Amino acid sequence: MEDIIIEPLGDHPRGAFCCNVKPIDNFFRKHAFDRHSAYALRVFVARRPGDTTPLGFYSLTTMTFQPGMNEEADSKFERFDAIPSVYLSMIARDREGPKGLGDFLMLNAFKRALEVREHVGVYALTLHAFNETVREIYERLGFQVFADDRKLGEYPAMFLPLSTIAATFDAA
Repeated sequence: MEDIIIEPLGDHPRGAFCCNVKPIDNFFRKHAFDRHSAYALRVFVARRPGDTTPLGFYSLTTMTFQPGMNEEADSKFERFDAIPSVYLSMIARDREGPKGLGDFLMLNAFKRALEVREHVGVYALTLHAFNETVREIYERLGFQVFADDRKLGEYPAMFLPLSTIAATFDAA
């Protein structure tokens, strides 16, 4: 993906973006810029050089979770009421985007999460899987479902410790 640039959301034309998941398309078209500008979350867009048309995007923010992620996290944060994380709130590839772009976006999100870890205490990259197919994709990337996901809604909460991501990059 050498010809793909990933950059913070700016005045990229978002109206035609379509990943075929209506809530994600709606968010990106109508709300991403406002939330990005307000620093409620940060949105990163993939595009080709010389063309501002978004091929894909992801958004990051921080989130805390109650203990119940796993034994390691629970023991590390036993004196705290919550476990801090970098939260991947959305990730999507336009249906016209190149194959492999989703993995490329995820790798970029991993790198940004590791940068955050250098400045802010966070344990993991977390997300909620939109459906069973997406859950299986995240599991192949190393994400685990929370040990205790009783209170987390219809989409399973998942996490990948940042120490695991760092070790993977170090080994590569």
